[in-house]
Amino acid sequence: MLASIRTTLAGAATLAVLSAGLAHAAPVAPVGPTVVVLTATPVLTSAGVSVAPLGTATAFADASGNLIGAFPITGGTLTPDLSNALIEHVGSGLALSRNGTTVNLENFLIDTTLPTDTIFGRVSVGATILNDVPLFTLAGLNVFLSDTAGGALNSFLGIPNLAGAQLGFALTNPQPVPEPETYAMLGVGLAMLALAGRRRMKRGVQLAA
Repeated sequence: MLASIRTTLAGAATLAVLSAGLAHAAPVAPVGPTVVVLTATPVLTSAGVSVAPLGTATAFADASGNLIGAFPITGGTLTPDLSNALIEHVGSGLALSRNGTTVNLENFLIDTTLPTDTIFGRVSVGATILNDVPLFTLAGLNVFLSDTAGGALNSFLGIPNLAGAQLGFALTNPQPVPEPETYAMLGVGLAMLALAGRRRMKRGVQLAA
């Protein structure tokens, strides 16, 4: 029954199930980036497509010419057992350009609550903007281009449809936002360290006298 519910992603019942599954999820702290190694960079380059970081993303090419991009984690939710996560990357992305046309893929959302881990995002080409588009799928660390994204790149950039092709692999490490109790314990610990330091300094002064 759970499997059948998960396959019906567009229904309100599914949204209720997913919300219940994330009811006890902790917010994700905006620390650390998600790193993506685009091993398909040579394939895109040979098709006349240039790839560049967008917004707050950063990127560089490795010795093999593969683009390595870092996308800052900006928020999301994470269950205690790490089984379900929504990892947001608002304000960063990739710009793919060919023959004067640029397709922007940005605001990536890694969603592991679905049967297939999926990366959603916004696609914009000029005045055309499409939100919450399933751009990539994940199998372990491997990143594959979705059917929707493959069709969009084919239509906008005029390149062969690469739907299902492996683009590279991704590494991410979301961290939950510390509970208020954690901050309180940290504050007590720092206070104790400061007190111990003052005591050592006072003892040193007395010995010197």
